Amino acid sequence: MKSGIYAILAGASVLAMASAAAAQPTAADVAAAPASENMLGEVVVTARRRSESLQEVPQVVTAVTGDTLQKLNIQRFDDVQAVVPGLTLASNATGYQSGASLRGVTFDVVSGADPTVAMYLNDAPVETNFLFQSMFDVGQIEVLRGPQGTTRGVAAPSGAITLTTRKPNLSEIGGYGSVTVTDQHGRNVQGAINVPIIRDTLAARIAGLLDQDDFDGVGSIHSRIAPRQVTSAVRSSLSYEPNDAINANIVWQHLDKKLDSYNQVTGPGSARNPPISPSDRVGVQNVANNLRQHLDVVTAQMDSRIFGQHLSYVGSYTKFKLSTRSAQDLGDVVPGVEIFQRNNTDSERTSHEIRLASDPAPGRFLDYTVGAYYFWSDTTGHVTQPGTFLPGAFGPPGTFDPARFDARYQVPTIIDIPGTIQETSFFGSLTAHLGENTELSGGLRHITSITSNSTVLTTGTGTIATRLPVPIPCAVAGLAASPYPGFCDASIPGSLIQNLRRRETKRPTIYNISLSHRFNNDFLVYANHGTSWRRGPTQVGIFNAENDPALGSVIFLQPETSRAYEIGFKSTLLDGRARLNAALFRQTFKNLIFRTAPVPYLSTNGSSASVATTNITANADAVVEGFDIDAAFQVTPEWSISAALSYADGRVDNDQIPCRDANFDGVPDAGAPTVANFRAAGTALAFCQSSGSVSQNPLWNATIETEYVRPVGANIDGFVRGLFTYYPENNRQTPAFAIDSYGLLNLYAGVRSQDGGWEMSLFARNAFNKNEVLDQGVDPLRTGAVEAFFGAQTGPSGYTTSRATAQREIGVNVRYAFGSR
Repeated sequence: MKSGIYAILAGASVLAMASAAAAQPTAADVAAAPASENMLGEVVVTARRRSESLQEVPQVVTAVTGDTLQKLNIQRFDDVQAVVPGLTLASNATGYQSGASLRGVTFDVVSGADPTVAMYLNDAPVETNFLFQSMFDVGQIEVLRGPQGTTRGVAAPSGAITLTTRKPNLSEIGGYGSVTVTDQHGRNVQGAINVPIIRDTLAARIAGLLDQDDFDGVGSIHSRIAPRQVTSAVRSSLSYEPNDAINANIVWQHLDKKLDSYNQVTGPGSARNPPISPSDRVGVQNVANNLRQHLDVVTAQMDSRIFGQHLSYVGSYTKFKLSTRSAQDLGDVVPGVEIFQRNNTDSERTSHEIRLASDPAPGRFLDYTVGAYYFWSDTTGHVTQPGTFLPGAFGPPGTFDPARFDARYQVPTIIDIPGTIQETSFFGSLTAHLGENTELSGGLRHITSITSNSTVLTTGTGTIATRLPVPIPCAVAGLAASPYPGFCDASIPGSLIQNLRRRETKRPTIYNISLSHRFNNDFLVYANHGTSWRRGPTQVGIFNAENDPALGSVIFLQPETSRAYEIGFKSTLLDGRARLNAALFRQTFKNLIFRTAPVPYLSTNGSSASVATTNITANADAVVEGFDIDAAFQVTPEWSISAALSYADGRVDNDQIPCRDANFDGVPDAGAPTVANFRAAGTALAFCQSSGSVSQNPLWNATIETEYVRPVGANIDGFVRGLFTYYPENNRQTPAFAIDSYGLLNLYAGVRSQDGGWEMSLFARNAFNKNEVLDQGVDPLRTGAVEAFFGAQTGPSGYTTSRATAQREIGVNVRYAFGSR
């Protein structure tokens, strides 16, 4: 059935392209065709906090309209990367470590640093996790590249993503409903209703979503529970516009998410577990990872215009609760037993921005903006992870029987991470109109950032089974009775391992300068220069009881600064039928905050020392160079095609970074370094000179999107669409693993009313079912508590962690809209 549907889709696409090619117009046809039918539609963006044509903005902006989201059936935020080359939106298997990467720098949420790409909802900054959800009733998404922060509230070196929800229509009742069903157990139901309360003055819009799917489709050979993700959300919007000079919009949204998932593995297996290939899409966990998430966010936008001035306010309040349970024995080295790390996070944050600006007017020489911004957040994280397994954990001391696992006989490690951030900034910009076609602008923001956080590492209470030297009752010795004959249970109290406190006040200033010139209505050139800044984070989970300075340098990291230069042009061609935009950029970083590959270090907890291996968050000078190209062509009134390509090469600028140096103590070492090696070298962490990549993403990738529409009946259009995303070979994921080049093709075919009132479509994501391994880790046995206890009890698991492209998904979408929609 699947292959038949796919064949219909593929055949329809080929026939449509062939008929479109056969219908190529002559020059006379083009001249005769009405301009409005044969021109690219105008895209309006708010990249500079005012509505203007995309072709007027002197910077690289990718706009994904609500219409595009609907046409391509994009319902999850991370699927936006398919239409925005150079953008990587990634979540791990547990579903809560989500981040965006852009322009040659990979952001890892585990680093504890501020994101390299800032996220906004209705112009207010929001948690990254908030946008990494199912999307509904979206007006537009804009991806801005390069340093941000002078125009919007949050400084970010690589870019910003703004998501704008649909606003209520003040004059007309309307709404829509949409249902999507797929062969991968996907069920997405969403809709909205718009009601004017006082016509042309006050209106409300209520939107809702229920989305269910199998997440990444990865199950487990040891569990009958299938992976499942369920998201439910409701959004209420209110718009008030008593006159042409005043308007206000308030939005409240509540979202709940539940997720059960498994980590994918691949490898030859073991005597107990079978070989697993990437195409199997399974893991070997006994119990699923689990996530529960609750989000509430309120945004408010108020604008007034009087005497040629524009006074505006943007505010937000967010409350976030997260509870996760993540399996640690990913290789199933302990049969029938699952060991978990648990994380409970509560976060509350608010932001306020007020700005005064001149309304642009023809003939005015100078425009200005001044304003103030305030942000506050309070986050409390509580992590419990497996620590030391004591005698009695797996049967009587001296034995190893996983079937008798007793969780009481272990000492967990507990990490408490409370932290607050308070940021106040004042900003301003001036734009000089040097004639009708030349514009020079500059912006400045002075930030006062106060951070206060601590990382408290303690051991929890535990129990150890011990044999008394003389055969007396346990109670006589002041001990509890043990389930193991001949043993007594002794309680081990918790103790403090490490308490790291950090309070910092930083006062950076960032700026941007832009010069643009329009040679004619169809050709704009520009040059930009901008700076950015990020706070230095505190790295969690590294034990440094001996206060080694080398190790200490990666626990309390330095702030990051960067400078970027960009030149580009935007052109409209063939009487509005085509556009070609291109930009070239270079960005230099001082103390770039990034994550290294796993490296060993000397871990000390005050009573013992051992060698641990982990990814290290570090500072290093770096440079990124690249370019962006965007093109579109309205071939005929019925056929359109667009393409985009992004190239970015980010690398360490010949600086020192943490590494595994086989000769750092002067003695060649072919294996993993030992405690003695570190002692001989007089350091707890080795550093090496490097010019390696600071990105795990390919150097470039490209997208091509096309649509062909043709009448098939009275007031009915038939259509086919295609979206192809190409990724070249990439050897930057891990040192020993390379990703082959691959492409993903999505196909769509269906019918719709010419007035847009209804649509029925059939689609296939990853139509050729391309199965490409995107990530491959190390033997899961060699991590954390599993290695510490089971290294001597078992051999390698026979597996490595793995991640692959999403499998082919075929589905049907039905949408109906009425009134204002």
